Formats: sequence, C-alpha cells, structure tokens
Amino acid sequence: MKYLFATTFTCILILLMTCGNRDPGADSGSLTDEQIKHFELTVVDSIGVEMGDSNYVFGTLQALTHGPDGLIYALDMIDCCVKVFSPEGEFVRRISGEGSGPGEIIRPIAMAVTGSGKVFITCPGGGLINCFLPTGEWEGITAEFNYGVPMTMIGVDGNAYIGLRLSTEPEEGVWTCVFSIGRYEESAEPAVLYFIDSFPFDSNDLTTTLRKSLFGYTCAADRNGNVYFAPLSSEKYQITVFSPECDTLLEIVRDVERVAKSEDELQLEKEWVEALFGGHDSGSMVVEYNPDPYRNMIADIGVDSEGRIWVRRGTVLTPVFDVYDSDGNTLFTAEAPAIRDEPQFWDFVIDEYGIMAYPRNPEYYQKIYILELSGTAD
Repeated sequence: MKYLFATTFTCILILLMTCGNRDPGADSGSLTDEQIKHFELTVVDSIGVEMGDSNYVFGTLQALTHGPDGLIYALDMIDCCVKVFSPEGEFVRRISGEGSGPGEIIRPIAMAVTGSGKVFITCPGGGLINCFLPTGEWEGITAEFNYGVPMTMIGVDGNAYIGLRLSTEPEEGVWTCVFSIGRYEESAEPAVLYFIDSFPFDSNDLTTTLRKSLFGYTCAADRNGNVYFAPLSSEKYQITVFSPECDTLLEIVRDVERVAKSEDELQLEKEWVEALFGGHDSGSMVVEYNPDPYRNMIADIGVDSEGRIWVRRGTVLTPVFDVYDSDGNTLFTAEAPAIRDEPQFWDFVIDEYGIMAYPRNPEYYQKIYILELSGTAD
C-alpha cells in the first residue's frame, strides 16, 4: 500500500487550482548530555487489521486524536467517516459516512475534537466544515471557506480549534498562496491569527509551495488553547508557545548540527511526494519535487497532560523526543526503537490522554500504535 496518500494530495492540488509579552530565548542547555535521563517508548497495543471487521480496517488514516472523553477518534478519508475507539482499542461508533446529503461527507481531509466534545470535519469540496455532536449526530455546517479550508485542525477549549490553512487567492489579477495558522470559533474568519505568510502561486513550482506551507511547519495545542509552533527547517531548531490571545509565552532555541540526507533518503522522499501529486487528476501541474538535502531539525511536536513539550528530532531516523517542562527546561529524552521503518513518514500524536502513532506510508496496511513511556533506555 505504498503511496496510498495520493488521494489526499489530489484534494490539495484541486484546492490550489481553483504577539508577545514574555522575552523569548529559553535554552535547553541547562543540563549536560550526561545529566539527561533517557527513556523508551514501547508499543503496548494497536488498532487495525488488514482484512476482517470493517470497523478495524482503515482506508486512509487522515487524522488521529483523543477527545476530552479519552476516546480515540480516527478520521478515515477513504471510508468517509470518523471511527471512534475506546482507550483499550475497542470499536465504539462511526461518525458520518460517504455522500452529499445532510451529515454526509466526501473526501474529508482534517478533523478536530474540541473541548466541548464536538467533532469538526473538513471537506474541500464546497469548502465546508461539518459539525457533529459527541454522540455522533450531525449538528450542521459551521463554516464555509471560499479559497481553501484548513488542512490540519487541532481541537482546543470550548468549541474552538486551531487550523492550518493553505489557500490560493486572487490579488490584483495574480494568484497568491496564503498559509496561515489561526484559532477558529465556528467561523470561516479566524478569531486569532498566530502566523501568516504569502507568496506567488506557481503551478510549476511544487517544491516552494509545499516547503512554505504544508511541509514547512508543525503545530500542537493543549486544551487551554495554548499553541505550540515550530518551523520544519534544516537550519533552525525553534519552538514558540503562544497563549490563546497570541502572547508569546515561551521560546525554545537550540544549536543543532545539520545532518545531510543520504542519497536513498532523497530519492525515497522525491518519489513519495511526486507519486502523491502525480496521481489522479494532477491536471497541468508539473509534478517535480526537490527535497532539502539536509534533514529537518524538528519532525513534529506534542504536549502531554503535565504540560510537557515533546519535540521529535528530525536529524535522526529512529524516533527520539526531547522533552521539556513548561518553562523550556530539558527533562529527558524518549526513544521509540520499535518504530524504525521510514519514521520520516510517521505521524505521532501526543496529548493529555497518551501517545499514539501511525504510518502515513505503510508497506502493507495502516494501524494505530499506542505507546507508553517505560524504563530507562541506558
């Protein structure tokens, strides 16, 4: 099932074609390498089968999160539904299904489960955000976006979510790409804007479009509405924490040595991205992608129930997390040695109810892996 995410990026392609109170500068160098404790993340359970009960078979996992009830919510783009599981991995219910009628969805690409328990689902066709009650009943359309829906959503407090949005908008006769990160409260207009960048849209320059938008940044949030933001950069290791009102609460900066990608890594990344965009309905877009020759310093981030900030290193292939307290001090590192198969194509979800991961580019079929922090690794 390599390259199963072509449909995801086809949706994006179609879509494209039509702050601060506290002084930043916290440094993680308060502990030496010898003083930092090292732990392991072990796989304790999994959800998903290749064949059998359809409730446990995933078409394309598009988003994964815990709800405020501790349940696991998995958005399946192919099945056009959200599959809900207990913390022990038992199927609970489905939310929505494929279709164009009330409460039905087509090619969903993002999901948020907010603090109120409501489930918001993004569908690019028509630019709609559907809202479902915690019990699964459809509540209605809460927002309609004209030039591009949020591509990633993270539920926060109340009925709000953080949206990472890429849109292509006309500006004085020229199409411009606009990438932004904002707080949305059941409206197409952000209540708070944390980041925005714009650049000319060039249908022949896939590399720039991705690096300045969907491949350029990672974001997390907690149930208090705080936003954790980091660029996916081969030159900069930096995490910024914003309050819900966009005040800068913390900035973590580290000096990290750059690591070059191997020829195999570069070729695999190039083939993967070009296959995603070179799938169905690629239109007249030139499908050519040129990977950064160096690894990103940060791969992704999360925040747990204790307010600890988990930052996955991008410079190593085995998943390793640097874990900081809410003041930016290094606490420990955590390694997931069981996950070694192309970890650059994995997504990790770390929130107040635990740690999960799933492969975006699986060899055979997708599964959700549930991990726990266990004994020391050394």
